[in-house]
Amino acid sequence: MSEPFDLFGESVAWVADTGLFVACGRQQNTKYIALERFAQRNDLTFVIPQRVYDELGGAPDRSTAGQTPINSAVDTGCVRIAGEPDYSNSAVSQVMDDVRSFIARSSNRDEDQIEKTDTALAAVAVEQLREEHEFVCVVTTDVDAGEGVIAALDANGFENRAQFKNGFELIGEIT
Repeated sequence: MSEPFDLFGESVAWVADTGLFVACGRQQNTKYIALERFAQRNDLTFVIPQRVYDELGGAPDRSTAGQTPINSAVDTGCVRIAGEPDYSNSAVSQVMDDVRSFIARSSNRDEDQIEKTDTALAAVAVEQLREEHEFVCVVTTDVDAGEGVIAALDANGFENRAQFKNGFELIGEIT
């Protein structure tokens, strides 16, 4: 189990999943506004996998005309889309495999039923730890995915460098 560290420290990447943004709703929603203010107040940027961006970008008809909430968040600097992970890197591929196995065991599903965005979340966390940050905070509303990413990181040389933050709890804390 990872040891706690200061989530608002200088070298912490906040890696977020689809569920966080879906739970916040539209730009005018108080939860969305609170999340944006939280990011600005704490001078942090949520880093999301391309897969998350793709999932969130497909609903412009339910958003402000011409602008999806995720695009607004990118424009304001609250969200950054991560580059494509280096899948040839053994740490990336091993952590992704471990997350898939963890979620399958925890949820009693076949590994081939695990969402690719869950493993992409892990890949982005590895890339952030290898290239840019000392620590990561993984924010997702999927407890199995969050715990799986942390367990996989701890098991693959990134022990005590990652924490899981339940997205629903974060929204509750900031609203």
